[in-house]
Amino acid sequence: MHRLIASTIHQKEETLTLVEKRRLNNLALKKAEKNLWFFFERVNIKSLIARKSFWLTLLLTITCGVIIGVMSWLFLNSLSIVGYFQEHYAFTICLIPLAGLLTAVIYTKFGKGAHRGNNLIIESVNEKADVPLRMAFLAFFFTILTHFSGGSAGREGTAVQMGGSITNKVTKRFHLTDKHRELLILSGISAGFGSVFGTPLAGVFFGMEVCYVGKLRYDALLHCMLSSFIASTVTYILGVSHDSHIINVIPAVTPQFIGIILFAAVIFGITGKLFAITIHKLKGLYGKIFVNYLLRALVSSCIVLFAFLVLNGVRYTGLSTWLIDAGFNGTVQPYDPIMKFGFTSLTLGAGFQGGEVTPLFDIGASLGGWIGQISGVEPSLLAALGLIAVFGCATNTPITTVILGVELFGVQALPYYVIVTVISYYVSGHSSIYSSQIVITSKKLLSKEHVGLRLDALPKRRGNVLRKLFYKEKKT
Repeated sequence: MHRLIASTIHQKEETLTLVEKRRLNNLALKKAEKNLWFFFERVNIKSLIARKSFWLTLLLTITCGVIIGVMSWLFLNSLSIVGYFQEHYAFTICLIPLAGLLTAVIYTKFGKGAHRGNNLIIESVNEKADVPLRMAFLAFFFTILTHFSGGSAGREGTAVQMGGSITNKVTKRFHLTDKHRELLILSGISAGFGSVFGTPLAGVFFGMEVCYVGKLRYDALLHCMLSSFIASTVTYILGVSHDSHIINVIPAVTPQFIGIILFAAVIFGITGKLFAITIHKLKGLYGKIFVNYLLRALVSSCIVLFAFLVLNGVRYTGLSTWLIDAGFNGTVQPYDPIMKFGFTSLTLGAGFQGGEVTPLFDIGASLGGWIGQISGVEPSLLAALGLIAVFGCATNTPITTVILGVELFGVQALPYYVIVTVISYYVSGHSSIYSSQIVITSKKLLSKEHVGLRLDALPKRRGNVLRKLFYKEKKT
């Protein structure tokens, strides 16, 4: 009996010991689990992944900056060779129809949307549009072909397309997150712009604001700065040089002088607006009249050739940077900016490849210089203001415009840079050579409905401010 009782007590003790052990084990497991979660919270695995993506994107930014710098160097040297050849052998202008046909065939058959140019790069940032790597090589080759045959075009579009398409390809290869993907593409835009014009600081801000109307991507500042300065440094090391111009005199401030500056700013804004509208309208008009792309390319190219021959416009082929020199020297003819405006619109409207920015520089500088000649104000000052203002209002990049003025012409005329930039920016309204830009901050007083829309998707309303105010009051 005693043995039975002792055995029962022993079994109970063993059972209690097992229960106690299990309880202690559970407590230990819970404590370990708590400590483990505490470790993960302190380490923050997501932040580690984010840091890895950040440093990877930064490394890719530096690498792409070097590559784009080399590409810009090769492109600028090719343009110099072609420009020299075209200047001394003007008969190549007869190749315009052939160049137009070849451009249309290759872009239609093999372009994969590359014909959209800078707008496709902007859409890749805003809408995750696919950008083929071949865009870089197509833009390079066919811009050279445009200049070789005598088309009136620029170089910025090609540089931006090369930068944007290369960085787009890299983002796919390394599977970057959406945010880091955007940052790398914006850095590619900055690298292309900064290196092709030798203005790295303006290139930084161009990449940060070109995709929008009224927004600056501060989160892309570091990446855009690195890529733009690296690409520009590479082109400088490889021997690329850029033309420089000086503002000779800044006149004393008088009511008459201020009045002329304000008047010129309005003219610059209207010019930039008309330039953007004309190119878009011409492309749309050719598309409506000629459904067959080959016929469209042939007819529009023949129109360009006919205009050059009839108006004796050989001087306005290619980059025509002599117009900038004429503006600063005060030797502009009144028809010079009009001729460059018309020939560039016809060339780009016909589907030829090339940028719009250098022609905008030409038009703005020559127009400003001419206003200076007839008004008695220093032509070099108004030429400088016209160069930056017409570019700025046609691209909706006011911050870049002011920085560009400082980089190109110094800080002595900074207040006037700001004045003409702001006025021309608002005068130009919601127009741009980049129709894929998204309106973030509306320029117009009563056009809040434009916010969030692409420029090419804005409602086609007409009416003045008073009518809109009256309608609003009546509706309420």
